[in-house]
Amino acid sequence: MRGPNDYQELRQNVDLILDRALTQEAQDEMMKKVEGDPEFAQMMNKERNFREFVRKNVTRPKVTPEFIQSIKDQVRFPH
Repeated sequence: MRGPNDYQELRQNVDLILDRALTQEAQDEMMKKVEGDPEFAQMMNKERNFREFVRKNVTRPKVTPEFIQSIKDQVRFPH
C-alpha cells in the first residue's frame, strides 16, 4: 500500500509525462517505471483515457472579434 506522498508523487509524474514536460531521457526513465509498476501504469492509463475523452467531447465556444475587443476595452486603463 502506498502512502499519500507516494500517490502524490505518482500523480505529478503522470501529469509531467502526459503534458510532455520532461526531457526525452527523463520521459524514457519514467516509462520504465510505468512498465515495472502496475499501479503507476493503471493511473497513467486512466489519466490518458480521461484526457482523450475531454479532447474529443468538450468543445470550446466560438467568440466573436467584437467580444474580444469589448474585453480589451474594459481591461485598458486611461493614461
